[in-house]
Amino acid sequence: MGVELLDGIGWTAISLFASPILWLAILVSLVLSMRRVKRERNLFRSRTRSKRTDVFETLVPGLVVGLVLSIVSLSLRLTISTEFLLGLMGLTGLILLTGVIRFNLPLWPLVILAGIGWFVTDDRVEGLKDVGATDLLLLAALSLAAELILLAWRGKKKLSPSLVLSKRGRYIGGLSANKLWLIPLVVLVPGSSLEAWIPQWSFPEFVPIVLFLPIGFSFLFTGQLPEQLIRPLVQGRLITFLLAVLLTAGAFLTGQNEWLYGLPVLLVVHLLLHQRTKRWNRSQTPLFLNGKRGVVILGTLPEKPASEMGLVPGEAIYKVNGEFVESEKTFYEAIQKHKPYLRLEVMNHNGDVRFAQRAFYEQDHHDLGILFVSEPGNTRSKIRTLQ
Repeated sequence: MGVELLDGIGWTAISLFASPILWLAILVSLVLSMRRVKRERNLFRSRTRSKRTDVFETLVPGLVVGLVLSIVSLSLRLTISTEFLLGLMGLTGLILLTGVIRFNLPLWPLVILAGIGWFVTDDRVEGLKDVGATDLLLLAALSLAAELILLAWRGKKKLSPSLVLSKRGRYIGGLSANKLWLIPLVVLVPGSSLEAWIPQWSFPEFVPIVLFLPIGFSFLFTGQLPEQLIRPLVQGRLITFLLAVLLTAGAFLTGQNEWLYGLPVLLVVHLLLHQRTKRWNRSQTPLFLNGKRGVVILGTLPEKPASEMGLVPGEAIYKVNGEFVESEKTFYEAIQKHKPYLRLEVMNHNGDVRFAQRAFYEQDHHDLGILFVSEPGNTRSKIRTLQ
């Protein structure tokens, strides 16, 4: 054995910054932010926020949640082997490389690794079997807790306006959530397991290592406001989390590995509950659709007149200085007729009307900062059909 070079805290710090998952997630987040900005410029000729806000969203909320859950993990002494750690990192990295946000669910690699350890008899996967059912199910429960907290906290924030086509060819607006959160969770790895891979170094009995868990959330809000649709989404995650807690408790109390059969059940329940809310959302009459309510607001740009007037997504501008408007074109035509004062009748999705008004200047015409449901700014933009 070599000389012990670093204590547990030192190895934790190294695993935090040396993990390829951290830098890969940052890279994926940057690519996604560039795609978002490009899409917004094609559809609305403007971006709603800078690229760095997406990287901030990936790292900071996940760090806060990860710190809290790491206290729980260390208190319960969640322990995994080096082979399991490397296998989980490898599968997580492959999922990140797909660039598909909704695939980033820790339950996927956990189910795969549990299946390999359970059914494969090759000596090369013996290290996977060193992780007990209690620890594996506890890891699944903590990942679901992280998703539950982040969805309730951040799921309806920093959304991106988007357009889709109805089956009849009409443009429908929506608020798109395409979020990637990165959770740094501290787990224990036996020093003997690490020494088998790095024999020249000496380790403490248990080494706290940072395990990064990417969690993705992808949803297009079209039938209801995000504040309303987040509730059933959160309830679905809560049901899955409570089921994971029950499975973990059962494995702990009985010491039997058969409780691991519940792991794929968790995955199926999670997917079914998410799809149920998704189908319900699409079955609703589109909220962001121009018509009798007027021209619908998809978003506003910060530090612009629209934001100062308190206009919010989901509201519809019904009248401009008493003149009914039903499209972006008629809205701006009405503005030109009624300078220099702007008085808007704004209707929410319940049909309630309020007034928003301000002085209107010539330069405001192209700088109101309102994103409407309308034809895309770039006519060559590819718009998918809402199924």
